[in-house]
Amino acid sequence: MKKHAILLLLPLLLTGCGTEHISERIYTQSLGIAGEEELTLYGQPFGEGKTFSGNGTTAAEALRQNEAAQGGSIFIGHTELLCLDGSRTEEEVQDLLLERGLSPACKLLYTQVEQTFRHADPASVLKSIRMAEENGLVPLTDISTVLEEWLGSKKTALLPALADDGLQMVFLHTDGTAVLLSPEAARGLYWLRSSTGSELTLTAETADGMQDIAVTRSSLRKRAADGMLIYELTVQTDNCPEDAKSALRRKLLSECRTAVGEMLSAGADVIGMETLADFGGLDEGEAEVEIVVRVK
Repeated sequence: MKKHAILLLLPLLLTGCGTEHISERIYTQSLGIAGEEELTLYGQPFGEGKTFSGNGTTAAEALRQNEAAQGGSIFIGHTELLCLDGSRTEEEVQDLLLERGLSPACKLLYTQVEQTFRHADPASVLKSIRMAEENGLVPLTDISTVLEEWLGSKKTALLPALADDGLQMVFLHTDGTAVLLSPEAARGLYWLRSSTGSELTLTAETADGMQDIAVTRSSLRKRAADGMLIYELTVQTDNCPEDAKSALRRKLLSECRTAVGEMLSAGADVIGMETLADFGGLDEGEAEVEIVVRVK
């Protein structure tokens, strides 16, 4: 009988339902952390325009202060956006992910955190990020990918940034320094970081002018051979004429080459060069990167 009672009680202990009501939780859609010496944590609950903030030496301490001020437990398991200004990077993000249960799919944003929470709407920014990703304008990023890059040998991650003229991409180093990418490089990294792509409509310049081209499928193959790291991008189009295919190939090749050039200049590796070189028995520092684009 005792055994059955323990089994019935176990799910409640694991979920915390025995000590906390769901109605007492504050579900945050967006979080922001900023500050070098004293950390300030900002939060925006789902469905609410208002924000809250609290201070602490760590994000966990700031969360506890916010919970005391708000009168409820702050739940970040469904948080969709985490904003950073570069003052705190992998240590705090890792703690939020592993100790506080932040979702691995959470998006990150490099921005002036206080201004974003005081004068902008983080929820609207999140929609802009998702729309840009869906349209192939910026690469797919999430907290698990960013943290993996920060913990790598280059200590540099790729994440979106909120600039005066809209959404851009940056290489953010763990010391807080950031390098801004060109829009062309950001589009190139969209292709070089994804093994498969969704349907897109791209524009390429042909002899008859700009033309919209429907891309139905794409795939990326990586291999190491002859002292080179080779990235082969194959794009499938929908009944596209040959001149448009050639124009699209030139466009994608230029974007990918620009992406690699800016990435190497920033001292970053966000396309798995180190792993590919190790697999192929090559020295990453000496291996050249070759881009191959096929449009069918």
